Amino acid sequence: MTFDEARSEHGENPILSISKHLACGETSASNERTASLVELPGLAAWVHSVPVRPGDAGGDVHFVSLCPSCIVSRIALADVSGHGQAVAALGEKLRELMQRYLRELAQVGLMRDLNQAVLEELDGVHYATMVAVGWHSRRGLLVITNAGHPAPLWYRATRHEWSWLETQRASERERTAGAPLGIFADINYDRKVVKPQSGDLVVLYSDGVSEATSPAGDQLGPDRLMSISRGLDASSAETFGTQLTSALHAFRGGEEPLDDQTIIVLRRNDI
Repeated sequence: MTFDEARSEHGENPILSISKHLACGETSASNERTASLVELPGLAAWVHSVPVRPGDAGGDVHFVSLCPSCIVSRIALADVSGHGQAVAALGEKLRELMQRYLRELAQVGLMRDLNQAVLEELDGVHYATMVAVGWHSRRGLLVITNAGHPAPLWYRATRHEWSWLETQRASERERTAGAPLGIFADINYDRKVVKPQSGDLVVLYSDGVSEATSPAGDQLGPDRLMSISRGLDASSAETFGTQLTSALHAFRGGEEPLDDQTIIVLRRNDI
């Protein structure tokens, strides 16, 4: 995509995409304006982030890591309520904990420790929603843990079918589980384990996406987000993600987001 094409699709402040292969033991993190394609063993992660200026509304922070053995990858997306410094503080704590749990596929311990840190250590962080994904490239397993974050989308390529990836069954939604970080001291974080096939997509996003607003004041909402996703090209993480950001830009009438907007598109590739 050229600079002029990016300007046309994304307004006066275009984001030019970069690509990188994550090294074993490396962690990539940012809460800045970015578009990047991160190659992991058996998985491509296209990351798009458009932060709104710092302020009381808080912000998004995302991380991608690969364990020293190049087997377990982890992708995390958090939406922090608090001041700009609070976003940085939670980001640093999340980086520390992702390093501690770098080799572990399960994320319950990471979520538990981060919840405790928000409650006891991180001044200015009122609460945070977060979704974490662990990927085991040799076993082909994806483990999803959610702390009050919007449910990811899952595209199954062989069926040409879209669905939601929810960690709680409908019958369990009344119990305290999966609440945002920093709300309850004693809380369980469920996990959902899926085995995506080659070509499948998993889409993580912040509420700046699902709560995008049209010039008429209509909110996008999850149903319209699903409807838009079904009409996009799912042949690659970058193609789908780029088309989704363009669709959101059009829905907003060409205006910049009013809230931080982060999209992470994961695609299962053949190893």
